[in-house]
Amino acid sequence: ARAAAGLFIKTGDDRNRGKSLPIPGEQSQYAAELFTALEAIRITSKESVLTIVSTHNYVRDAMNKKLAEWEHEGWAGIPHRDMLRCLAAELKARKARTNFIVAAAGSADRANCRQASELAKNAARTPADERWVLTLPPDMALPGLSLQGNRQRVFYRSIREIKTHKQAATPRPSTTRMLDVVRKAAADIFDRYVSDADIWKSLASKDFLPRTAQFLWKGMHNAHRIGRYWTHIPECEERATCKDCDVIEDLEHILLKCESPGRATIWHAAEALWREKESEWPELTLGTVLGCGHAEFRDERGKTKTGSQRLYRILMSESAYQIWKLRNERVISRDGTPASEDEIVNKWKFAVNQRLQVDITLANRPRKGKRPALAPHLVLATWSKTLDDEHKLPANWFREPRVLVGSRAFSRPHPRRR
Repeated sequence: ARAAAGLFIKTGDDRNRGKSLPIPGEQSQYAAELFTALEAIRITSKESVLTIVSTHNYVRDAMNKKLAEWEHEGWAGIPHRDMLRCLAAELKARKARTNFIVAAAGSADRANCRQASELAKNAARTPADERWVLTLPPDMALPGLSLQGNRQRVFYRSIREIKTHKQAATPRPSTTRMLDVVRKAAADIFDRYVSDADIWKSLASKDFLPRTAQFLWKGMHNAHRIGRYWTHIPECEERATCKDCDVIEDLEHILLKCESPGRATIWHAAEALWREKESEWPELTLGTVLGCGHAEFRDERGKTKTGSQRLYRILMSESAYQIWKLRNERVISRDGTPASEDEIVNKWKFAVNQRLQVDITLANRPRKGKRPALAPHLVLATWSKTLDDEHKLPANWFREPRVLVGSRAFSRPHPRRR
């Protein structure tokens, strides 16, 4: 979804406005708040006292508490730094005082913030205003960081950032395509706009085991040795084609289209288990598989369903990885002979129950004598409504041995393979 900024001064004021943020560009609540503050400063005389009211403390804390530190460290690794630097420059150019206030609940300021929010919602449906250009005065655009008083970690972070920026200047075409696939799926299915940084960050989620995170990461880079990878190697060209379907065997084909036994069975089992908890099963695409870390599920009040989101990430990542493993076993170890239906289901069931047991272990393991490595309430929220004979289990079932995912998801007949 596109982010937009809303500026409300008073009822009937011609300066009230809403503007959608340009794409490509930062699309977040923080970016919208920064753009609103910039717009408020630019339409106000530098000699007039200005009070900016918001429902969040991001801009206030950034300008009052963090600005000196960020400038000293050269803004290395700071999100939205271009907008923050522009805002800091505008504030320093003002002659009068500028106040940042967080609106209290139930106050008149809060009501005005709701008016600004409505302006932003209306603006989000309109094309982006490309006139919003971030420019820094020459005396404020000095690059670098202070050599005096900074720590080694700051210098290391800056060097890494420069290297990463140089590498990002010439991105791999296949990686760029995958990023666009995930971004489109997030927008079309979950109504979210995600940046490249959001996508890479999602792959580092603790909800993924290292093996599945690596599988997804390679998928984002199109780095698996399948399909067209083999077309450039003499005497290996036949490996590029799926023997059952006679088409190029890319990752999308393996996970979503292949007619070999296993793929349809595993996705049906995953959907059946999911429907024990939620009624709607999101559309299966390559973007939703690789970008499963961006899935959002909310209740009727708009509150995030943390447990459902975590279960979705686990089911999608583990199911995709099991399909990948079955394909490798069939092609490499079994010389094209597929596994039996029972073997396929049992392997998937074992993988899901293994994830459940990992969660149970972490929820019962104190970390340095303090809190468990994984919050028990998160384990309960993730696996509720999916367990075998759950009505017979105690409230804190994660302390019980031999808790398994319910068998109903594995006993339903699967659809005929397409």
